[in-house]
Amino acid sequence: MRATAQNDGAPAAPRKRERAVQQRTLDTRRKIIEAAIEEFARNGYEGASTRTIATNAGLQHTLVTYHFTSKEGLWREAISSILATYRAAFDARLEGLRGVDDATKLRLIHEDFIRFGASNLDFHRIMAHVAASPSPQLDWLIEEYLRHTFDARAELIRGAQKAGRYVEGDPYHLEYIFIGAVTRIYMLASEVEKIMGRSPFDPEFIDEHVRVCLGLFFRDPPAAPPAKAKRRP
Repeated sequence: MRATAQNDGAPAAPRKRERAVQQRTLDTRRKIIEAAIEEFARNGYEGASTRTIATNAGLQHTLVTYHFTSKEGLWREAISSILATYRAAFDARLEGLRGVDDATKLRLIHEDFIRFGASNLDFHRIMAHVAASPSPQLDWLIEEYLRHTFDARAELIRGAQKAGRYVEGDPYHLEYIFIGAVTRIYMLASEVEKIMGRSPFDPEFIDEHVRVCLGLFFRDPPAAPPAKAKRRP
C-alpha cells in the first residue's frame, strides 16, 4: 500500500517542475520586455542596446537572444505587448457599439485613446523615435497595427463630419492633429508640472484633458450647414 501511494503521487512532481519552468520563462520574458520598452523609449531602435536591456532586467545577455533571437525580434515583441492590447480593446469597443452613430463611436474611441496615452507614455516616446525617419521597423508597424486603426478612425470621422458633428478637414490630417494634442502634454510632463503646478497624470487632470481635447474636434450640437450666398439681383 505504501508503494502504491508513492507511485500515485509520482507524476505530480514532473508536472510541478514543468509549471515552475514555464512560470520562470514567462517572468524572464516579462522582465526583458519591460526593460526593452524603457530602453527603446529612451534611445530609439538604433540607439538601444540589448546588453543594456539585459543589465536593466537583471539578467544575462544570452537570455535576451535566447528568448527573442535579435534586437529586431525584441523590438517587435515590446511594441506588440502594448499595441496588441490597445488594438484588442479598440476592436472590442467598436464591436460593442454596433448600431451606434459614428460620432458617438468616435467620441468613445477618442476618449479611450486619451486615457491610453496617459498610461503608456513610453509607447509615445517609442513612436516619436520610429516615426521620425523611414525604416523597416516603421514599415512593419504601419502594416501590422497602425493602418488598421487609422483607417477605422478615418471612416468614423467621415461619418461624424457628414452629420455635422466633427470639425471639417482631411480625416487623416485631423487624426495626426488629434494625436499631437493628446500626447504632447504627457511627453512634456515635467515642463507642464512646473508651468501649471499640476501633474498631467493626476486623474482630475486627465478627465479635464479628455474634455478639452474632445471639445476641440467635436461639434455638439451639430454645426449648421454653411449659408448659401445670396444672388445679386
